[in-house]
Amino acid sequence: MKRQNLHFTTKDLVTIALLSALGGALSTYIGYLGNLVNHIVGVPFGAGQFLAGLHVLWIILALGITRKKGAATATGLLKGTVELFMGSTHGIVIVVVSLVQGLIPDLVLFSDKAKGERGPVMFALAGGFSAMSNVLVFQAFFFSGIPFILIAVLCMLAFASGMVFGGWLSIEMLESLDLSGLVPGRKGVHVDSPDEYDKAFRGMKADKKRRTAAMAVVIAFLTVFTVGGVYYFTNVYTVAGNTVEVTGAVSDPYDFLYADHTDHEVMVNAELIGSVTHVAPQDYIGIPVNFIVSEAGPDEEATEVVVWGSDGYSAVFSLDSVMDDDTLILILEDDDEYRLVAAEYEGAYWVEQVVRIEVR
Repeated sequence: MKRQNLHFTTKDLVTIALLSALGGALSTYIGYLGNLVNHIVGVPFGAGQFLAGLHVLWIILALGITRKKGAATATGLLKGTVELFMGSTHGIVIVVVSLVQGLIPDLVLFSDKAKGERGPVMFALAGGFSAMSNVLVFQAFFFSGIPFILIAVLCMLAFASGMVFGGWLSIEMLESLDLSGLVPGRKGVHVDSPDEYDKAFRGMKADKKRRTAAMAVVIAFLTVFTVGGVYYFTNVYTVAGNTVEVTGAVSDPYDFLYADHTDHEVMVNAELIGSVTHVAPQDYIGIPVNFIVSEAGPDEEATEVVVWGSDGYSAVFSLDSVMDDDTLILILEDDDEYRLVAAEYEGAYWVEQVVRIEVR
């Protein structure tokens, strides 16, 4: 019996590279969508895990297209590396997270039969466990002391998301690619037994309507996803620079440059307690936000201060609390990136890669 070639072809490597780059580049956008879900639900974190499956979609697609053992692991590793060099706020940990997300589909869909049949149960399990692993890996690296029940809820949300996007949607996309002739159909799969190979030949005509419907679903998804992505990168995402824009309901908007205000530096001891991150108490040196805001001259009717990150994430504070808080500071981290240290607030308020402070 002819066995499947275990070596990656040039086409396989190109597929892995393209899907890794696409998944890594879109990770920021997917994170932004997760934050939108959190805002809609009304919680600072957690609900966005329902979109966690979009992070593993590209990994399972690479495995489904190449049908080679190790393809998912290679895609996960490369995808995480792309995210790292694109400035992921999680640092090197994101590579580990993505690598584990790739290892799991390779294990669940290890046999040629599992990959060739495109069974919804197996793909759903691969997607679910892969997406859920991000919660567990983050907990392993960033102990935050959150209750076990909350971790369980986050895992369930991520698992459900992985089943939908990593399982069902990936199968629909593979079916549409099959129909278009861009990837081999099920009949071309060399599986582990002759009986299963013959079974894959049968029912092709019956599958044609299903594949056509799958293509319609994929086109609809890609259209919405692409339009949203274009809007995000053109209207929301901002490349972090060496200044922070101070704008909004102020009389003198300006671009804040840390070097121009070092004579107002203060030291604050703070502990970051977040949903998946915990940083022990330590000293931070930065410029008080109340000074930064006061330099712009807030209007009398202004009531809020919104601190924006480059990825569209934001934290909202009352203007009065900001002006009375000397421990709310803006610090300068490596690579000239600004970060908000909010000593009196939970980790969700510690905005990274700050690009704008808006008074409204």
